[in-house]
Amino acid sequence: MFSYNNFRPRGFKVWATVSAATALTFAGTLTAAQADGADSPAAPAPSHGAASAPCEYRSFDVRADQTQGLPGQYQLAYSKKNDALWATGTVLGGASTTATLAKIDPQTMKVVKSVALDTVPYIPKGGTEAAGVQLKGPFGIDVDEVNNTVWVTNTVANEVTVYDQATLKEVFSTSKLSPEERAKIEFAHPREVRLADGKAFVGVRGSVLVFDTKTYAFLQKITVADVEDKATAVMNMWVDESEGRAYFPVRMRDEVKIYDLKDLSQPIQVVKLHKQDPGANLYASDVVVDHSLNEIYVSSQGDKGKNSGVGVYDKTTGEFKSWIDLGGRALALDADEDNDVVYLTDFDGKSPDKGVYVIDGRTHTVAASVAKNSPDAPFGINDVVVTPKGVFAVDKGGAYKNAEVPFTIDYRTGKFTTSSTSVKGVQNKAAAGAPADWQPAEPTPINADTLVKLTATPAGTVKGQKKAVTDADASVKTVASRQDAGAKVTGATVVSEGQTIRVSGTGWRHPKGAEGSTVAVKYDRGKVSINGDAVIGTVEADAEGNWSMELPYPTAENSTVKDASWGPGTSHTLSFLSGSIKEGDMSRGANFEITVAQPTCDAPETMHVTPTTRDFQGYGTLVDSKVGEMAPPPSEPVKQDPMPVQSPSVPAEQGSGQEAGGAGGGQDSGQQGSGQEAGGAGGGQDSGQQGSGRKTSGASNGGTGNSVGMKDGGSSAATGDLASAGNAGQKAPENTVDHGTASAAGRSNGVNNNGGSSGASGSQAQSVTNGPGVASQTSSPSGGSAPAAQSGLAHTGAGKLKWVAGLGGAAIATGIAVVALRRKKAH
Repeated sequence: MFSYNNFRPRGFKVWATVSAATALTFAGTLTAAQADGADSPAAPAPSHGAASAPCEYRSFDVRADQTQGLPGQYQLAYSKKNDALWATGTVLGGASTTATLAKIDPQTMKVVKSVALDTVPYIPKGGTEAAGVQLKGPFGIDVDEVNNTVWVTNTVANEVTVYDQATLKEVFSTSKLSPEERAKIEFAHPREVRLADGKAFVGVRGSVLVFDTKTYAFLQKITVADVEDKATAVMNMWVDESEGRAYFPVRMRDEVKIYDLKDLSQPIQVVKLHKQDPGANLYASDVVVDHSLNEIYVSSQGDKGKNSGVGVYDKTTGEFKSWIDLGGRALALDADEDNDVVYLTDFDGKSPDKGVYVIDGRTHTVAASVAKNSPDAPFGINDVVVTPKGVFAVDKGGAYKNAEVPFTIDYRTGKFTTSSTSVKGVQNKAAAGAPADWQPAEPTPINADTLVKLTATPAGTVKGQKKAVTDADASVKTVASRQDAGAKVTGATVVSEGQTIRVSGTGWRHPKGAEGSTVAVKYDRGKVSINGDAVIGTVEADAEGNWSMELPYPTAENSTVKDASWGPGTSHTLSFLSGSIKEGDMSRGANFEITVAQPTCDAPETMHVTPTTRDFQGYGTLVDSKVGEMAPPPSEPVKQDPMPVQSPSVPAEQGSGQEAGGAGGGQDSGQQGSGQEAGGAGGGQDSGQQGSGRKTSGASNGGTGNSVGMKDGGSSAATGDLASAGNAGQKAPENTVDHGTASAAGRSNGVNNNGGSSGASGSQAQSVTNGPGVASQTSSPSGGSAPAAQSGLAHTGAGKLKWVAGLGGAAIATGIAVVALRRKKAH
């Protein structure tokens, strides 16, 4: 790089006198006109630069929380329809004995449900036969709002599985396909899955597989590279139903292929990716689009810190626009298009303060970074997703040691257990060359990862960092005199406003050869005067013809410059002349062009945010994926018929055949009994629905909704006493899920109802017990058509009085009838 210190002359002095300047004024003017040739026309007037814009950037209020997440967290998806965050987790290393799919409340970060997954055969590394079973662990994930399903990729098992969002039951798996059907698909390390336009796109090595989201039929394979080239796997992708486009970044191909969702036969555009360092690999990892800015963002992990960052491209043309250099291992992307903010994860575990980057899409600058929770872990943040409830990310550092989870299995039996350790299959204990000796591996601790939630709200502007152009930043150029090619001038072609202008020269010798020439300089061919003189300065070269000068910058205070004629963006000519100022000297000239730089306005220092830790709230209810759980009750209560008036002739026994909790109290449905009479005396139908007080045809007219929740006239069910509410209200045994033997989960849900008023008012108070660690749910939608006062009677005791009065009336009527009959016989 050019250094002015290398060109400082030795043994000469910078001097200027009034007489010399006056003598040179005329001669210099002639030489300036001849500097680029005798017939060169005069240079045009310099352009006027616009006033500098304020140096400001957008400011953001960034806040973050973190809590214990899943072991082996991988990816996230959000369902707007169900307001649910979905997360996958699979612990690698040997048999996948700890894994789950989790449903999370995005508001509280609480795991509401976790799934007891199905198993697949486990063949140890180096083995040829199954040594047990392992969980079909999920990795990639996306949700289908139309069919209310969630799709996951099972990378280790080379499968794709679909679950019902409402019940968490497995509804489809490629593992159930016939060998002929699987042969058509050619699975190879499925990682990412994205859904749009009724299609599921699964990224595998060398291609993207397409399925129908309604029928699960395999539609086609989109080939992006040779399947044998492992490096070309499509990691993450972006599918955009609003514009009908799919974006596939291809690793090692340094390109993004864009397809029309209606015609996947060939790409409609291929974006060639920019390498900031041409000598290092790029490894394109993810892509996202911001429509309001018409930009494509492509992340790349790079190679050893090089080419790790985000490339920004014009969405229409695919042209490269800018590079956001980050170092580390830039991985997953998502965009908040409403605020033009891009979120990026850093998978590098070596940077504790860099987990999630908050990037201002309007300026392509990093506004903030959110720290990861595991500074010593080898891995950082793996995935990020933008939701209406905040931005969520999964930290894979395993910060929560020895975490107790309910979704780990014994690889030999497939039975689930709650544990903080796991035996990941078998290991070959035999010496090299000896027959295999497979022995159970040592138990290893289960370490849970971190779930992060953050928000970045625009909060006005903040001052940027103004920086002047330095010598190291400026381009250096050398020009020669037309009259003497040996006489040259060297300097920076870009200068900063108000800064000293430094130049140097070589080869400016006097014709006599024993001394150097005297060199003078003018600005803009003598049109600018400083301190009343058009000659800005003079210098005497040494005997070798070398010299250097530091020239003043013309301002309104020290020169004839007006307005912004020497402002940022303007260009000017510096004329270097020799001749009549020194007797016998050679007349020569060299014009050097400079531009006044626009001052750089760098972004302010990146804000670093450390998340606040929230208390862990458990892993929720464990749901067997083979049977799922019952669908939740409808959001709108069913309108109930008015409760019929009790007939005095009806016997006093109520709800025959019902246990506490209403009809179907012993049913595993977990819902309340309906109290309906449908073809059975006393309304003993096992419908498992809430008591409505509605009566249908049957042998007895006496069973009504009033009987719901009561057994033998007892009051314990009415108070919600689980222990004494009858057989169906008793505590259920612990969950036992055995996927190793392919048996269904043995659940016996105890149901407890609030008693006699539920049938009349339609109110629902459901308490389901699934065993230890299973959350109870209570809902009380109001409904029904009975008067509110009647419901109030049941809770105050007046309802019992009314019941007794009814019995009394019936007894009196019976007595009168008996007396009348005896009198008739007597006559």
